[in-house]
Amino acid sequence: MGIFDFIIGNNKPKSEKIGNENIDVSQISNNYIKKEFLDNKITDVLDENKKIILTEDDIQKYIHQEINERISNEPESEFNSSDFDPLFQEAAIIIVQHQQGSASLLQRKLKLGYNRAGKLIDDLELTGIVGPFDGQRARTVNIPNIHQLELFFQFDKIENERFNHFKKNILPLHEELISSKVKELIKAQEIAKKNGLKESLKQKILDKENEKIEKEKRRQLESQVRKELIEEGLLLNLTEADLKRELIPQEVLDRIWNRDGGRCVKCGSQEKIEFDHIIPFSKGGSNTYRNLQILCEQCNRQKSNNIG
Repeated sequence: MGIFDFIIGNNKPKSEKIGNENIDVSQISNNYIKKEFLDNKITDVLDENKKIILTEDDIQKYIHQEINERISNEPESEFNSSDFDPLFQEAAIIIVQHQQGSASLLQRKLKLGYNRAGKLIDDLELTGIVGPFDGQRARTVNIPNIHQLELFFQFDKIENERFNHFKKNILPLHEELISSKVKELIKAQEIAKKNGLKESLKQKILDKENEKIEKEKRRQLESQVRKELIEEGLLLNLTEADLKRELIPQEVLDRIWNRDGGRCVKCGSQEKIEFDHIIPFSKGGSNTYRNLQILCEQCNRQKSNNIG
C-alpha cells in the first residue's frame, strides 16, 4: 500500500508508527497533521536514497567517461542547469507549457531584454529542451509536458550526484588503472597523429612530383606540336624569346654567311642551318657579328643555351 493511498483513506490501517509514537490514523482530520505526516514519510524516502549504489556497468561507464575527459583536448560540455542563467528553469517551464521555443515569448513572460532571452534559448537548445534555429519559425520543443521536464531536471541532479559519488569514493580505487590507460591512449594518439602527418607529407610530395611530370609532358607535347606546325609551314621557326629580342640586321647575317661559308662551324653540314649566338641571348649575348655563328639544327640543339 502506497503512502498516498494511506493519506486519502484507501485501505486505512488502524495506526501508523512515526518515530517513537503510535498515531491513530483514523482520527487524523487536521490538514496540518496530514501534511506533517506526509513530509516525514517523504523525508524517510529521501534519506534512503542518499545511499547510492553503483552497479559494475555504472562504474565501467564512469571509468570510460573519466578516461575520455582526461585525453580529450576539448572542454567538458556536461549539462548542469546550475551553470546557466538563474531564470533557466523558469524559462524552460514557460517554453514547455506553451510548447513554443521563442525568445519573444520569454521576453513577454519574464520581462527580459532580447539578448538575455536569446541566451536562455541558446542554453535550452544546448540541453536539448528545444531544437536548433529553423528560419523564422519558433524552435521545436522536445519535451511534451511539465512532468517530463521535472523528470529531466531530476535525472540531471541524480546523475550528477551519482558521478560525484563515483569521483569521491570509487575513482581513487581505480586511479592506477585509469592513469595507465590514459598514458597508453595519449601515446597511441601521438603515434596516429605522427603517422597522419607522414601520410599527408607523402601525398604532398607525390602531388608535386606528379605536377612536375605533367608539366614536362605538356612541355614536350607543345614542342612536338610546334615542330609539326613549323614543318607544315603553318608557323615560323621562332620561339617566344626570338620574338622578344631584336632582329639581326641583314648585313650582319650576310657577313656571317660569308665568313662561315654557309656551313655548320661544328660539323660542316649545309642542311637545316641556323644562326646561333655564341654567348646565348638569355645569358646576355648580343646580335653582333663576333657573337654569331652558323650551326646545323642538330649541333644547335646539342649546344642548347651553353656558351660556345
